[in-house]
Amino acid sequence: MKMNPRVAVITSGYLPVPNVLGGAVEALDMMMVRENEKTANFEFTVFSSWALGVDEVIRDGAFQHTDFRFIKTPMLVKAADRCIYWAAKYILRKKKLMSYRYIAQRLWYIRKVAKALSKDDARGKTPFDKVMIENHATLFMTMQKYRNAERYADKVYYHLHNEVTNDFGCKHEIAQVKKVLGVSNYIVETLDRFLREHGEGGLKPEQKAVWRNGVDTSRFGSEEADKKAQVFRKKYGIGENDVVFLFSGRLTPEKGAEELLRAFSEVAEEISNAKLVVAGAFFFNSNIVSPFEQKLRDLASNPGVKDRIIFTGFVDYDDMPAIYAMSDVCVLSSIWDDPAPLAVIESLVSGKPLITTRSGGIPEYADNQSAIILERNDRLVDQLAEAMIELAQDAGKRAAMGAHAVTLRSGLNKEMYMSQLSGLMR
Repeated sequence: MKMNPRVAVITSGYLPVPNVLGGAVEALDMMMVRENEKTANFEFTVFSSWALGVDEVIRDGAFQHTDFRFIKTPMLVKAADRCIYWAAKYILRKKKLMSYRYIAQRLWYIRKVAKALSKDDARGKTPFDKVMIENHATLFMTMQKYRNAERYADKVYYHLHNEVTNDFGCKHEIAQVKKVLGVSNYIVETLDRFLREHGEGGLKPEQKAVWRNGVDTSRFGSEEADKKAQVFRKKYGIGENDVVFLFSGRLTPEKGAEELLRAFSEVAEEISNAKLVVAGAFFFNSNIVSPFEQKLRDLASNPGVKDRIIFTGFVDYDDMPAIYAMSDVCVLSSIWDDPAPLAVIESLVSGKPLITTRSGGIPEYADNQSAIILERNDRLVDQLAEAMIELAQDAGKRAAMGAHAVTLRSGLNKEMYMSQLSGLMR
């Protein structure tokens, strides 16, 4: 009997899998794991940081084809990270502070994972047939330790969600992967270009592959989501006749939330029953309010839009289908080259018309029948306002766009997601 490939999945090291603290990549990892329990294509070993709640998810033998290896962060390491973060904020005055929040934890995690990869199994052989590294280039440090690069030569897959702008001394290990599983053609080509610019000769054609993102379509656009949406509409004071625009994502400048709020000020003057729901936080399930988020809240306090912009804060992923269900139009106003945001996919499979930008991999998922795709230029705020007003005033167009979006569900579901991986890694 042929054994399933044994695959080590190296997750981020700061947000856990299962995704009890949120995270788009972590949600994808968990969907992959759950779907594999049905199809049994692989025997997964998932390396993850530990957090409260993960043990409850995996108890009672819920996963027969997945071994979760949780790595707990010692108090001393957490204290070191607090010191590093404080120094970055108050002494070095760094702008991108989140880059300094989990440095010690990441290094601790990498060492532990590398050690586990280096140990032989009970038969005295390499414990894994394949290794999947999730997104962050620092995780390739696991290959630099204990001769792991040699042990896993031609066995490493790079699941790439974001553009690599710093290789952290790992460019050679990245260049040697079996395959790059990029979430879009766009993101694969950015890595190819990065490697060429940094002396590694780029990726060979056989190293390039696209593993398109997907979601559990049974949850989005479901009757359960519709029922729960009524509860949320009541909670947030949304009337039956209100036209609800939804922004879903992290509250960071590149997602275009500021441009959207400025556009909504114009919309509010024209559409008296328009509301804007901003679902998300600065950093997943945290109480951190960044200066940028405070800026957004200040904009929302202006008299013309006060009480018409609703900040939900962090939303548990289980509640997101209902958040989409209570909206009429989804807006993802990215001002950067977004590789393949789940917010686009979730909007489409929820049957909602989408307003977005021609950014990164977004046009590889959304088309002109399901979305209004805007150009990123000096008129973006005005363009957003015009598109929002148009859809607010035209219920027929909203319905037609939403109906076409639903037709895309079959290519964006969890079954297709797993089928792609099986083909790419076998």
